[in-house]
Amino acid sequence: MLFNSVQYLIFAPLVIFVYFVLPARFQKWWLFAVSLYFYAVFKIPFVALLIYSIVFTYFCVVWMDRMKGKFGKLFFLNLAVWGNLVLLYFFKYLDFSFSAWNTILGLQPCDSLYAHPSGVLLPMGISFFTLQAIAYAVDVYRGHVERAKNLFQFGLFLSFFPQLVAGPIIRAQDMLHQFLEEYRFQKDNLLPGIRQVAWGLFKKTFVADPIATIIDPIYGNPAVYGWESLVLAAVLFSLEVYCDFSGYSDVAIGTGRIMGYHIPINFREPFLSQSVSELWRRWHISFSSWLREYVYIPLGGNKVAIPRMYLNLFLTTFVSGIWHGADWNFIIWGGFHALVMVVERFLFSWPRIVAVWDRIPQIFKVSYTFLCFSFSMFFFRARAVPGYEGSLDVAWTMVTRTFAISGGSSVIHVPFSILAAVFALLLGDYLVDRKIPFVEKISNRPVWVYSVSAILVSICFILYSVTVSQPFLYFQF
Repeated sequence: MLFNSVQYLIFAPLVIFVYFVLPARFQKWWLFAVSLYFYAVFKIPFVALLIYSIVFTYFCVVWMDRMKGKFGKLFFLNLAVWGNLVLLYFFKYLDFSFSAWNTILGLQPCDSLYAHPSGVLLPMGISFFTLQAIAYAVDVYRGHVERAKNLFQFGLFLSFFPQLVAGPIIRAQDMLHQFLEEYRFQKDNLLPGIRQVAWGLFKKTFVADPIATIIDPIYGNPAVYGWESLVLAAVLFSLEVYCDFSGYSDVAIGTGRIMGYHIPINFREPFLSQSVSELWRRWHISFSSWLREYVYIPLGGNKVAIPRMYLNLFLTTFVSGIWHGADWNFIIWGGFHALVMVVERFLFSWPRIVAVWDRIPQIFKVSYTFLCFSFSMFFFRARAVPGYEGSLDVAWTMVTRTFAISGGSSVIHVPFSILAAVFALLLGDYLVDRKIPFVEKISNRPVWVYSVSAILVSICFILYSVTVSQPFLYFQF
């Protein structure tokens, strides 16, 4: 079920209304049932995978917690971690492994060693709930959080419908205990919740989806477009993916907030960052912190020799690229950002360079960061299309034509409505980042929030009724 659909605009209010009407002892059962239903709407058989992750992880952690010796604890910890990683690998990376095998060895379908695709489908949200399950097991092992009181509590933690399919990836210490508490309707939660849901729907409906209709043809045949159109497509896609993903997070966080649950923030105005390293601290915060806690620190973090520290940073960022997709273009995208992160860490370790950097006007530092991110989107967005030899060919065509200043027979035109929506988006992010008192006062006045939110949701309801809703981009990851 898509957040940007009539079904969800009916589903969510109904779920919330029944949730608060029910006696406290039935609230969590209702929430668990609707969460499974929410996931089943995408593909009923995949519910079994979610239940597997819930049951398998829960009992591995129970047995781990009961072990007295370190060997026993490590055994069940690894069982929980690898049990989820194998699930993720099979459904997300198996076919890519076959493709890589064929490509590296130069095999053709007629060759005896050729690995044919398995054809398995990618379940919605598997990249999110498996990482969440792994984090829970590791945190219990480290003593950062107590294990779930029972299977039901952990099941609700892993299946909570607002963030199930595309995050945020919630940590056990942030959310697990919330599923033991009782919640009654509170006006203090309604206003910020509705405000964030409306802002998320604005991002998705008024910015991300309209941009997609403009740039999809360019990524479908970049060879006929000039360098100006290709650069504009990269910039616009950066805005699209930001509004698409952060829009989902906003709706998830806002929906949970209305019911009384506090889901951690997932984006913090990333395009105001003054370095790529800062951008990744503001972008998909739940995943960035996951990588830091469960990849970077176990590798040794920065408590090792400097060359090893740079390697740890590179590998951690590189993993981000692999997580985003099983294709060569994501490997290159992750490698590019990993290299930039290492270079920035090296340069900013010199006080003289930092002093010079600090004197550069903020607008240039923000522009540098945004352009680095945008040009990497040539690889992130590229998909295999007819007439090109895979996603890398599409991305490389865009890169070479852009930097060769090539002309083209086609150009793109951006409607004024999209420009206005983008301006409103960037202005809103800037005002929030600066914490301007007047803006904060307006955003907390019910008459303004409810009026604007009602108008936005009504427009969305009408649009979703007459158009086909576009899936969120991160559903494919």
